[in-house]
Amino acid sequence: MNERKGQIALAPCPGKAGPEMLKPPDPPVVALLTDMGLSDWYVGTMKGVVLSIAPNAHLVDITHSITKQAIQEAAFVLMVSHDYFPPGTIFLCVVDPGVGSDRKPVVARDEKYFYVAPNNGLLTYVATQSTYWQAHIIEQPELMLETRSQTFHGRDIFAPAAAHLCNRTPLDDFGAPLGNLVKLPYFDNIDLKPQSLAGRIIYIDSYGNLLTNVTPEMLGRCNDPHKLKLRYKNHLIIGIAPHFAAVPFNHPLMYWGSSGLLEIGINQGSAARKWSSQQGEFFELEWV
Repeated sequence: MNERKGQIALAPCPGKAGPEMLKPPDPPVVALLTDMGLSDWYVGTMKGVVLSIAPNAHLVDITHSITKQAIQEAAFVLMVSHDYFPPGTIFLCVVDPGVGSDRKPVVARDEKYFYVAPNNGLLTYVATQSTYWQAHIIEQPELMLETRSQTFHGRDIFAPAAAHLCNRTPLDDFGAPLGNLVKLPYFDNIDLKPQSLAGRIIYIDSYGNLLTNVTPEMLGRCNDPHKLKLRYKNHLIIGIAPHFAAVPFNHPLMYWGSSGLLEIGINQGSAARKWSSQQGEFFELEWV
């Protein structure tokens, strides 16, 4: 999970929805995604800033339990969750280990949603999957809090930007267009062979289930999913199960999860805890 980041030029692409056609819903929806947890005042303060500027905003928490400073994890969670929100939703995403540095704060949009985030790779997956993309640097002081900390841009820069988007401030009012979006390596780069592949664990949920980077398309050459073999840490799982209850209590299984990815779990147990699993670990799938 620590691969080197790069840059990608993301100019606006022609799509069915142009800039004039996307607006926040009424009332506007702001979906928050952070690594800040709920033990401190950080998330609550950000919500207070949004509501001070856009009192009718409807605030939704995606999660505030992203692993601290784990940008790629946040990018993945944003990718698998954003499509279930109403058009025009504003995603306020703050996982920002470079806060106070020269990394740029940005507002962006695709054909369906708005985004507010640091330019550190967090928007990689939603941007590269979009058919229309526009991004601007947040640099106009009047669209930020008057007093700004060097360590809490979530409160002082990003939350005000989300609120001004709620009030339908155009993206180009925030500042200059962003030429290059920081790009994380895509997680589906796997070693695919005629009768096997080497995949890896890209996310571990709170139940201890292991989400992998394997999609159904990658198993197109597997004639019988019931004979598929997964080898991980000296454990062997045979066949894709339809759901947890299809295997006995405390037995491992692999299955297609709600994210559309292959997952590894234990019926009524935690695979991560039982096997001391970590993000980035590899496993092998074999088929005939």
